[in-house]
This record gives sequence, C-alpha cells and structure tokens, in this order.
Amino acid sequence: MRYRKQLWPLYVSDIFLSISFYSPILILFLLSKSLSFQDIGFLSLGIYTTSLLLEFPTGIFADKYGRKSSLLISVFLSFISILIYISFTSYWLLFLGYILIGASWAFKSGAREALIYDTLKEKRLQRYNSKVLGELDFISSITIISAIIGPFIYNYSNILPFALDALIVGAGFFILFFLREPKYKKHSEEVPFYDSFKRGLKIILNNSTILSLFLLYLPLFFFEESWYITQQPLLISLGLPLMLLGFYSAFNSGIFAIGGIFLPKLLNIFSHRTLLFGVIILECIVWFVLGTNNLYAVIIFSSILLLMHQFWNYIDADIIHEHIPSNIRATTLSARQAIISFVWIFNPWFMGYLLDTFNRNYLFPIFGILILLIGIIVFISRRKYF
Repeated sequence: MRYRKQLWPLYVSDIFLSISFYSPILILFLLSKSLSFQDIGFLSLGIYTTSLLLEFPTGIFADKYGRKSSLLISVFLSFISILIYISFTSYWLLFLGYILIGASWAFKSGAREALIYDTLKEKRLQRYNSKVLGELDFISSITIISAIIGPFIYNYSNILPFALDALIVGAGFFILFFLREPKYKKHSEEVPFYDSFKRGLKIILNNSTILSLFLLYLPLFFFEESWYITQQPLLISLGLPLMLLGFYSAFNSGIFAIGGIFLPKLLNIFSHRTLLFGVIILECIVWFVLGTNNLYAVIIFSSILLLMHQFWNYIDADIIHEHIPSNIRATTLSARQAIISFVWIFNPWFMGYLLDTFNRNYLFPIFGILILLIGIIVFISRRKYF
C-alpha cells in the first residue's frame, strides 16, 4: 500500500520501540526496592507534571521545527530514563527518570499523530489514518516474545531487562532518522508562538466536538492508573506464577495487535455515537469483573480494558482531525494532552492511596458505577456532537 511506503521508518522503528523486557516486571522491580503503591503512584506525578508543563511548548516546537525532530528527542529522553533504572540509587533519582519519561511523552504527544495524518494528507491518503494507527498497534505484537522472556531474564538479573531495552531503543532511534517530514505549512507559513498557543487552546475549548470527546474521556479512563499499578502483584496473589507473568503480558500484546487490525474496521460499520456508548457499557462491566478473585476472568477482562482504550484512540482520531488545521495540528493535540495531564497530575498518587487503604473487591466495582453514571450523563447531554 502507498501509505506504508510513505511511513516505513515509523513502522520499522515501532518494531524496536515496542519491544520491552522490563514492562512485565516493572512494578515488581519497584516493590522490591521497598516502594509502596502510593510511592509508585507518586512517581507518576513526575510524568504528568512534566507533561503538563511541556505539552504546549513541545507541540509548538513540533509544528515549527518538525515532527520528526520532536520524535527523535522523545526517543532519546526515553533512552536516558531507562539508564536511570539501571543506575537506581535513590527514590529521587528514579523520580528524575519519571520526569524524563514525562518529557518524552510531551515531545511525542501530538507530533506522532500529526506527522502520520499530514504525511497521508500530502498524498491524499488521509482516509487511511485509522488503519495506519491500527497497523502500528499490530506491530506491538513483536513484544510478545520480549514479554515472555522478560520475567526469566529478571529472575536471572534484575538489571538485565533494562539494559537490553536500552540497546533496542537505541536501534529505534537510529531508524527514525530515515523518516521524511511532510510539507504541512503553506508557502512557508509561520505561526508565532503566542498565536499558536492561543489558537490551539481556542480550538480545544470552543470546538464542541473536541470538548465533548474530552469530557467523555475523563470518566472512562480516570481510574485506569489503579489497575496498572496493582495488576502485577494482584495476579501473583490470585495464583499466577511469576514466570507466567510474561505470558500474561504476551497475551495482552497479542490481543492489542489483533485489536489494531479489527477494531478500525468497526468505524466503517457503526456510527461514532453507537461505538462510544458501547465503550461506556463495557468499561463499567470490566471494572466489576476486575473486582473479583477469579484469576481467569480478571486476565480476560484486563485485556478488554486494554482494548477499550485502544478503540477509543481510533474513534477519537477518526473524529478530531477534521476539526484541526494542519499547521497547528501538533500544537492543538498537545494542548489537549496538557489539559489531560493537568487533571491527571495527582491521579496515580491518589489511586495508589486508594489501593493501599481500601479493598479492591469493593473499590473496583465503585469505579465501574461511577464510569457508568458519569459517562451516560455526558453522553446524553453531549450526544449531538458525537
């Protein structure tokens, strides 16, 4: 397909950047350093605070100096953060690593999606945007192997998974140099910094469709951090052997890859409104099941939780780009992510506190009820914009 020819370096680099030997054991690694769930949640404060502070400047940077440059900086910062895991000596050094992860997110946020869409638009292929996003998600299936091997490597050496990841991220960084920057500015159009900031924020706050998507996103995914913090020790407590933790991650990677192929096709079958309503209902059901003690049910529905966020990304991308000009696309997308980061700043710490304080069997169903009630209220009150 022509669109793959335009974006091949992104496809290849994603193969390298999707490989992670440490992801299946990261929380266990942090717990082994005597950190509590609340401590782990507080680390994410570094991510969201940095993301909040840098989202707008990095979005403007991407629109002014190039989305490719922004992606290269993102991968480099990710590489440095992995090195900090390897040289772990104190909690605050680790916190610095999470600040770098937040900066990496900020440089990637908006820039990657804008580069993809405008590369396709340049060749009049923007109708394939959701398909490309799905295929890039499918590439994540390569992580199946690393996810399976990761816990075994960790059992041999708790540092080796991070060292291997650093080497692989370095390879992905090199491949990105072959990426071509699309021509998204008309006649060398330049938008001053302040004007970019003002126009991007105005689009986010004044466009009813974009605002409606944001208001629905908040209740749907606000509680996800609690699952990502607790899933590894929880699964072990429910009877999953440590060595099979990698197979669990591999299973999720496989489901994610399959979702990348089939979920975008649903956009051609059902309306956005129908799909969004379905996501609300499924999210509610998922949290009720995650609150049970049935290992197999928890594993299956944790995959559904992953699919729902993945599917949201495709629905969102299918809607939002028609409302954003190309020359400030990265800025506008970063503006939205900055607002999300502001809302999320204390979320992981708060979720860690709730997990340390309350019984998951009651906590997770309450999350499900809140998602259903708030989600339905937002959906009904804003349904004409979806």
